[in-house]
Amino acid sequence: MVACTDLAAAFDFVLREPKAKAVVPIENSSGGTIYDTIDLLIRNAGVLRAQEELTLDVSLALLGRSREGIRTIYSHFVPLSHHREWIAAQFPQAKTVSLASTALAAAKAARTPGSAALATPGAAELYDLKVLQFPIEPGVVNLTRFYVVGHGDGPRAPRLPRKTALLFSLRNTCGSLHSFLGPFSRNAVNLRMIVSRPVPGKPQTYVFFVEVDGTTDEPHVAAALQRAGRFCDRLEIIGSFPCRPIYKSAAAKNMPH
Repeated sequence: MVACTDLAAAFDFVLREPKAKAVVPIENSSGGTIYDTIDLLIRNAGVLRAQEELTLDVSLALLGRSREGIRTIYSHFVPLSHHREWIAAQFPQAKTVSLASTALAAAKAARTPGSAALATPGAAELYDLKVLQFPIEPGVVNLTRFYVVGHGDGPRAPRLPRKTALLFSLRNTCGSLHSFLGPFSRNAVNLRMIVSRPVPGKPQTYVFFVEVDGTTDEPHVAAALQRAGRFCDRLEIIGSFPCRPIYKSAAAKNMPH
């Protein structure tokens, strides 16, 4: 296990180490798409592939020394945004500070008097903090999807549902996106996600990132991709991969609700 400072560093590490894999977030059910990951997948298409999908049930806790005298609350920007109203109601005098990860937030809270962190409950033991409240908002579902990224294809895992991630670019003409999407509908291929990203240095030019159900080994998926590809300037598979069941951390399971 190697901790990297940010997503770009994780991708760079895997690029240097052919046997390594990176676990990177692709989407959060509260905060939405992680665009930095999408951009890095597009930038490294043809070199790195999405090998698996993991989904984590992220149950956050308020970590600190004491609830009294909290002046600063650290976390990643997504939990801070998602829990903005709760923080304002519980700690109206506290300021919020965004850091690169919830783990860094817990470490910062451990070093800073009068502070707390929104982080996973397991971080409390690592950084000698107390769980001051768990969960933050009962009943709120907060799922984060991750890709396992590496060189080559991942496990086949035939009993698990599978997806295919791909990127494509189109001619800038009326109806080009409609033409591209048509073959998926006609071949009964479900599109899970579609995101457009600007091409650096080329104003008003975009690359699309898409997830579909199924793999290129399935005839209806292969047929849809073959026909849709006729309308593309570029079509590239990022990976066909198994999707693991939702995982809930042991620390979160054992915490009182």
